[in-house]
Amino acid sequence: MSRPESLFTREFFALNVVFFLAFCNLAVFFHFHQYLHTLPIDSRWFGLLIALFSLLSLILRPIISPFMHTGNARKWLGISCTVVIVLLLTYGFARSFFTMALVRILHGVGFVGQTTAMMVLIVGFIPQKKSGQAFGLLSVSTLLPYAVVPPILGPISDWLGGFDHVLNLTALMMLLIFPLLLIVRVPATESNGETVPQGRIRAGELIENVRDRRVLLLLIINLVFFTAFTPVFFFLKRFAVDIGIRNAGLFFTLAFVTMITVRITAGPVFDKLSKIQLLGWSMALVASGYVILANTSGPLLFYSLGVLLGLGWGVAMPLFDALMFDISPTRFQGLNINLAIEMVDGGFFLGPLMGGMILSWSDYGSLFYVCAAVSLLALVLLFFMGGKTES
Repeated sequence: MSRPESLFTREFFALNVVFFLAFCNLAVFFHFHQYLHTLPIDSRWFGLLIALFSLLSLILRPIISPFMHTGNARKWLGISCTVVIVLLLTYGFARSFFTMALVRILHGVGFVGQTTAMMVLIVGFIPQKKSGQAFGLLSVSTLLPYAVVPPILGPISDWLGGFDHVLNLTALMMLLIFPLLLIVRVPATESNGETVPQGRIRAGELIENVRDRRVLLLLIINLVFFTAFTPVFFFLKRFAVDIGIRNAGLFFTLAFVTMITVRITAGPVFDKLSKIQLLGWSMALVASGYVILANTSGPLLFYSLGVLLGLGWGVAMPLFDALMFDISPTRFQGLNINLAIEMVDGGFFLGPLMGGMILSWSDYGSLFYVCAAVSLLALVLLFFMGGKTES
């Protein structure tokens, strides 16, 4: 089966719905910290219990990615979804630190297997010349849960009688993934008339892949960019309070709406213009936004920056995956996209660590200046990518 010429196939649509459902499974944990306060667990362990889930992704994704391929990804997606559903149903029984830690670890294992398999599957249904539009739309599917789920969590939790019952309902929603998988055929195994071998990627092939200067450089750029992004995401609320702004959430509402709008409307443009140049301009815009944020003192400029940074983030983030898709040989596309996601996980670990260290000796202005400098470092590294993006 050859790679489809049209992006809008039933498989691409079905897998986007699968991504949406999978990330609803993450967005529903917006109230998890609040839920932990209702359990007989020492609050000193709350941070660790929250972080365990992401830590498993950071550790396991690079280990399992070489073993995922077009021939087994659908099977492992089904197995991982089953694990996630079972774990969602067990949260209500976890009442101590150790039982909750075990649930969080196993849930993280299931989720990283699920997302790794999903990415390997969907790249087989992306036409080579429509990667920008494809990853723009895919990123909308992963963003929407964060826009839709948190506002309705409170009313649903009250209606169902508790957060653990919300997780039970989420588990039932996840069952919808299985009929969607019946729609998905085994993805393309040919590219430009050449058969792409199925099977796990050998150690020698993996080393050869990451020795590609463009692949390695783009992974580093991805890590650096998200290391600068995450301190803004995690520490902005307290900064807003310090400058007298009560509703910091509106900043992210404006940012997410802008990001979604850009990805829906400008997706086709991503494939008509140079992805490297677009990425460069968006990263420069983001760095400028961080500098302005460091000097913000009023609500008008603060909320306007939500739109400005949302525009920069909205263009840059899907372009990382689209560019990685373009520069990777077909056999390594799924692997390299998963390695790019690993860099995002790394940024979500390094960014808050960097932010906490800076705030321990300085202020938020210094933090945002550092974020701008780190973003500019990513921009400088981008110049070494060269102009050619096709594999």
